[in-house]
Amino acid sequence: MKKLEVLNIEKKDLENMRVIKKMDCSPKPKIWVSSDNVMYKKDIFQIIRRFSDYIEIFKDYQELSKCVFPDKLFYVDGKYIGYTMPYYNDYKAINFRMHKKNYKLKEKQQIMKNIVKVISDMHEYDFLHGDLKCSNVIHKDDDIKVIDFEKIKIKECEDPAIYKMILKEEINQLNLVLLSVLFERDMSFVLEEEYMEFIEEIDFCKEFKDYLINCIKYNENKVSYELYNYIKSITKKNIVEGKELVKSLQL
Repeated sequence: MKKLEVLNIEKKDLENMRVIKKMDCSPKPKIWVSSDNVMYKKDIFQIIRRFSDYIEIFKDYQELSKCVFPDKLFYVDGKYIGYTMPYYNDYKAINFRMHKKNYKLKEKQQIMKNIVKVISDMHEYDFLHGDLKCSNVIHKDDDIKVIDFEKIKIKECEDPAIYKMILKEEINQLNLVLLSVLFERDMSFVLEEEYMEFIEEIDFCKEFKDYLINCIKYNENKVSYELYNYIKSITKKNIVEGKELVKSLQL
């Protein structure tokens, strides 16, 4: 992982730049938590430190190399206005590309497995993304990277009960991302009752359905090792019927 680069730019230069994340510059400052669990107000030095802390932590874990942090922060007149992200020109978010390409079942399964690998590795090292959704998972073919770690949670810096709750939520969010890949529809923000109805009606194997329902009910404390086998069990018929179900339920 590269060190963070800070650029002070002119307003006129903004038109020629691709800044993918703009922050709220209202007078009331936002509060962030650094990896040392110190609360910081948003300003130029503290934002740099926060991202730099995470880059320093993650670089020691090869398994977490798919987690991508900003490479450049931009300031106009001393105000932080956004950042750029490595790979963002060549990679596209899952919700942008899935419905535009005619992926075969095996290709989708591989993409899904790779997403599971990235997230389960994070959890193994006691990190949570904190905002897992389709727009924060980018890919080029079946190569997966996860971005936008502004809400990252580190176990040693969190209250155990809160960390456990967020972990359960993230496991459920992971499943929604996987189903979004499968059915080519962003399901990241589906209401819980609609999602439950969908899972109860979809023709997956019983074990897979039971696992998904348990996740919806926040009864799972880790990503199941069986998830790879569940993904492998998905058939073309499941996809066709699932797409129709997504339409009928207006998800």
